[in-house]
Amino acid sequence: MKRKRYTNSARQRALAVLARMRSRGESLSEAARHERTTPRTVHRIFPKQLKRGISGRYIASRGDRIRREISVLSFDGYLPVAVRSSKQAQLASAHLIAINRYLRTGDERWLKPFIGKRVGGVELLTDTDRIQILGDADLVKLDGLYRNNRGNREASG
Repeated sequence: MKRKRYTNSARQRALAVLARMRSRGESLSEAARHERTTPRTVHRIFPKQLKRGISGRYIASRGDRIRREISVLSFDGYLPVAVRSSKQAQLASAHLIAINRYLRTGDERWLKPFIGKRVGGVELLTDTDRIQILGDADLVKLDGLYRNNRGNREASG
């Protein structure tokens, strides 16, 4: 059976819909609207990740083994890695959020859960001195997780 090919942006938006449904408990249509796609597109790209609940609403599976190309913040800055699990992507996302919270508050407790952890074989950055250097150079971006989105978008409008 031949696999259908979708544009990378449509696939990324569909992955973001699944993530919103899992993390925020949003409905398929609400999450799709926020990610500027349609429920039909998400269902076409990832049909196995959506199940109908008793109420008739679609529910995202708890996790998946979908391959994603993401950027992980390491000692050397963002490194591209391919992960095959929503759990690994969630860990990388939580790490990036913790880094940003540390940079805002200076509280090292945000980084403790990530000491010694790896995503895609890359050790997550927890060295506060290095984080501060990258932060001061404006190299840490909250939207830097997905490889095509490393905080270097041009301002629109």
